[in-house]
Amino acid sequence: MMKKTNAKRVLAAALAGMMALSLSACGEQGGGSPTESASTAAVSAETKAEAESAAESQDSGKNGEEATGDAGRPEAVSQEDWEAMQKEPAFGTTLNYLFNGGACVSAVYLAEALGYYEDYGINAEYIEGESVVITVGTGKCLWGTDHIATMLVPVTNGVDMTFVAGAHMGCKSIYVFNDSEIKTAEDLKGKTIAIHDGIGNSDQNIIYRMLDGEGIDPTSEVEYLDIADSAASVAAMESGEIDASIFSDYFVIANYRDKMRKVCSITPSDEFEGEVCCVTAMNNDFLAKNPVHAKYIVMAIKRAGQFARLHSEDAVQLMFDTNKMTGEFENQLEFWDSLDFGLSDAITEEALGNIAADYIRLGVIQKKEMTADDVMKLAWTNACPDAEVPGLTVGDPKDVDGRTVEVQQKGE
Repeated sequence: MMKKTNAKRVLAAALAGMMALSLSACGEQGGGSPTESASTAAVSAETKAEAESAAESQDSGKNGEEATGDAGRPEAVSQEDWEAMQKEPAFGTTLNYLFNGGACVSAVYLAEALGYYEDYGINAEYIEGESVVITVGTGKCLWGTDHIATMLVPVTNGVDMTFVAGAHMGCKSIYVFNDSEIKTAEDLKGKTIAIHDGIGNSDQNIIYRMLDGEGIDPTSEVEYLDIADSAASVAAMESGEIDASIFSDYFVIANYRDKMRKVCSITPSDEFEGEVCCVTAMNNDFLAKNPVHAKYIVMAIKRAGQFARLHSEDAVQLMFDTNKMTGEFENQLEFWDSLDFGLSDAITEEALGNIAADYIRLGVIQKKEMTADDVMKLAWTNACPDAEVPGLTVGDPKDVDGRTVEVQQKGE
């Protein structure tokens, strides 16, 4: 049974918490040693203004649930779109999305907490539950964010959802202890690497592409051992049962920052190029019947991704204030800032195409008749192009053809 949490108006509490800000410090993202930091910081004027604007939007009755014609139309929605929204079955209803906490999937929640969904007359509430594949694929939830490595194969096998926005780069790496004889990816040949979610699932899929990119055959030149959790993998590394393990970067930052180092990574850095990791998926039936609602939902999520990137201290504090994050604030912020939240459609589509082609070549996608183009037709739907989001900038860490908006990083 899924637990429904009434977070519709967490904004009022979040705003109060952020105005009296007292800093406390995906899967493993809330891990580490939960303690509170005594440090404090003031909310930026821009953040406060955005939150107050969202609250005013709610107070002015812009949700339009009982509106007819142009009455109650939110300022951010065109008259044409508002009229179209009223004809869609989702109009005036509560729309549930999946959110189980943590940094990687945070943009869908921040869009609610900051009032962005309500800016467009959308009443969205999060639900805690099973995976995106199960909940969004069956329509129990209408959208949610997860790893491409978790969701792409199910999409090709007929799960009823498609990807509508890129979330962020990176978040996982192959680690060894500092004193390990393994220095480079080449040294992983003949070694055993721990994964944590079963053979053929996301950890192994991520490793396949990391090693393949380094010229190593991931299907024959390394061994994999499925271990229940990260802590058990550390023990197995200490005993010599395994040689390396894939971990969430947050897990290592919080627990082993001075004891482990990366050998391969999908997180951008001076050493590694990185890659799009997570995307937001939306239920196909909902999207087909409610294209205008879908457009504004994605618009809200893209704005939230931009906020997460440009105002990361405030975003992380909001996550703590609303009990969506645990651990040390500084550790979470360091991890958060490594993710390049709010990616362009162009870099997301490019990554999906590359991943699809590699999955077919490596046998991860086992439908031999399927091409990368076939996969993209199922997996990618541009429900709200970047250029249609007013003032949007993106966090792409590299140049990519076809990008239609500017790149802006934190502090710029």
